[in-house]
Amino acid sequence: MGYLTNKKIDSVNDKGVYIDGEGLRLRVDNKSNKNWVFRYHIFGQSKDMGLGKYPVVSLKDARRKMVEAKKLVYDGKDPLKIRHKAKLEKQQKKLTFQQICDEFIKTFQVEWTNKKHTQQWTNTLKTYASPTIGKMLAEDITSLHVLKILKPIWVTKHETASRVRQRLERIFSYSIASKYMKGPNPAAYKDNLQHLLPKVSKTANVKHMRSLDYYELPNLINELFELKTTSSLALIFKISTAARTSEVIGAQWNEFDLTNKIWTIPASRMKKRREHVVPLNDLACMIINNMPKHNSSEFVFLNNSKKSHIDNNKMNVTLKTYLPEFHKKTVPHGFRSSFRNWAEENYNFSRRAVELCLSHTNKNKVENAYLRSNLFGKRQQIMSEWNKFLQK
Repeated sequence: MGYLTNKKIDSVNDKGVYIDGEGLRLRVDNKSNKNWVFRYHIFGQSKDMGLGKYPVVSLKDARRKMVEAKKLVYDGKDPLKIRHKAKLEKQQKKLTFQQICDEFIKTFQVEWTNKKHTQQWTNTLKTYASPTIGKMLAEDITSLHVLKILKPIWVTKHETASRVRQRLERIFSYSIASKYMKGPNPAAYKDNLQHLLPKVSKTANVKHMRSLDYYELPNLINELFELKTTSSLALIFKISTAARTSEVIGAQWNEFDLTNKIWTIPASRMKKRREHVVPLNDLACMIINNMPKHNSSEFVFLNNSKKSHIDNNKMNVTLKTYLPEFHKKTVPHGFRSSFRNWAEENYNFSRRAVELCLSHTNKNKVENAYLRSNLFGKRQQIMSEWNKFLQK
């Protein structure tokens, strides 16, 4: 090494290869462009590795790069392969928000109890976030971009805005952990967006599901029996068990023990990912006993055209189409509120037992540690009284 000097390099303009030594060469093309090349031998092969263009890469820098590459060769490592691998990894890390969003949803949708949650994630992010940051590289997104997404809906659609922010925060946390971007999280609220967005009263923006006055339920049950459709019977079963829509439509034959009047919903289908045992009253048992079994499907409330369960919105459509007067007052999820109101206004039931009927868990972790009983006996009594009320 040492055949070349800065003065000699500057004076060279003719096409050719000029040797510095130890494998370092200066290659000059017919347009007098000068490029550094390191020639090395590894595993019986001769390879040329570009080190950059002169004078951007000086003679001193070229020699330093050559020494670093030569050390790798001495260790039995191919510097060209190492460079190529590093380049690929760098390219892979440069993902857009939309690419990361798709990757996140694909990875974590197994956590969500039904397809509706996946659709909600996809739709809210597509509607509110993607138009602003969808094509941006994650590493370029700042709190000001998130603010641009949230500010127009923060007051007028606060509940939606809060969900969008929470979902963005989780995706950015995933991005930071995956090395797609550096912290801090641009969608974090504390010590970040809280200083950029106004405080909005939570109570002023909560919109509860429409629920039917419970005294109207016996009449509704009779009307639903008259329809004699799968979705109308599913609605009766939902009302009689005070269960969630997703739990009802996904009900499978192997979950029922009709001899002991028990419906065991596996953890995988529950919102809180905990197995839930439901005491079945006579009305609920009657519905299950009268549902036809199909060898082609394990679902109780079957959509024959799809050989799967009925759609998530089917019960709501039934109310809206065939019983519009009731639909004006309630939606399927509202029947859970009707049940709770009935229980609290007419009986001195244990509040915890009523909450367990609705598969609600106590948020107090300390209290949960001591209250380990599922109060099945008390819940049987409650559901039995509920049955009497519905069929009076």
